[in-house]
Amino acid sequence: MLNRLRRRLDAVVERRVDARVDARMGRALAQVEHAQRDYEARLAGTQADFSYIRSEFDRIAPQVAALEQRFEWLRVRLDVADLEADEALSRAQSEHERARLRLELAAHYEERLRRLESDGD
Repeated sequence: MLNRLRRRLDAVVERRVDARVDARMGRALAQVEHAQRDYEARLAGTQADFSYIRSEFDRIAPQVAALEQRFEWLRVRLDVADLEADEALSRAQSEHERARLRLELAAHYEERLRRLESDGD
């Protein structure tokens, strides 16, 4: 009789414990599923942001490389620390001459346009 009572008591306790554990496990599983969905949503947003940033980087990188090359070319060209005074003077004069020729060509072009416009009227 004591064994029967013990088995019934064990069965009742087991059912109650199982019911409580099942309820808590259900809530815990729901929280885990919610956290998983939230994680996946955030991951998708992060991947979209990364994809956009990567495409912008791929678009801008060649431009930055070209600018770096130009800056290096200018740095080497403008580096007059190693030049002697006569060489620096000759470089400055040749640059001045090139600039003067460009301005002269532009002036001739403007004059030609002015003549063509005045002859057309």
